[in-house]
Amino acid sequence: MKNYTLEEVLQDAESPFLDQIFAQSLNAYKEYRGTKKQYKTELLRRLRLRNEMDSLLSQRYKSSVPVIQHFFDADKQVPIWSIFEVITLGTFGAFYKCLDARVKQAIVQELNMPSNFNSASLLGDIIFTLKDLRNAVAHNGIVVDVRFKSNSVNQGIDRLINGDSNITGINFNEITDYIVLLAYLLTKLQFAKADRTKFLDDFLTILEEYRALLPQPIFSKLVSSQAVRKIQETRKFSDGSD
Repeated sequence: MKNYTLEEVLQDAESPFLDQIFAQSLNAYKEYRGTKKQYKTELLRRLRLRNEMDSLLSQRYKSSVPVIQHFFDADKQVPIWSIFEVITLGTFGAFYKCLDARVKQAIVQELNMPSNFNSASLLGDIIFTLKDLRNAVAHNGIVVDVRFKSNSVNQGIDRLINGDSNITGINFNEITDYIVLLAYLLTKLQFAKADRTKFLDDFLTILEEYRALLPQPIFSKLVSSQAVRKIQETRKFSDGSD
């Protein structure tokens, strides 16, 4: 997703450097001029993003990260592709949300995501939805009961998935729904069909292992009776997208 974003940002800004990218392509707040509260919220997001990226560059240089240190030591600006090598998923999500609508639209068009479900905006929410899961996995947290979910998930994501893939019942109250979302993105990103299939089959194997190990009342609290059906629908969507 970073690569798709980089491609469109470089084309839009006609520069790999942050000053020009912020000036040309990271002005989503201007779309909210008529709504004072939302305008302020979006402008503050943009200001925080610049602070985060400047702070990140300082930290990575202090830590002697080669992809950053090289440019500072040569007294050159750090290009956006080097910055993308070291930003967190959360900062990437903020970067996406700050992008002008035309850039977001270009990204989702490349991903073949439908425009009639507001994909351009929802992709930012998808990134933040996956950020919570990613952080839990990275820190060896428990994920099976989705306790990692820090905020409510935008309901538009389930409408997008349903409208584009006919996968129903997604509400992100169980881990299966995150697997469906990942498989949806893997399909849009054109990962190999064999890898997508293995990903889904491996998850079904894990479900069967849990079913055999846990008492039914406990298993049913963690995994809904619709879990297998959701994975089967996802498999059908994935198989039909090649």
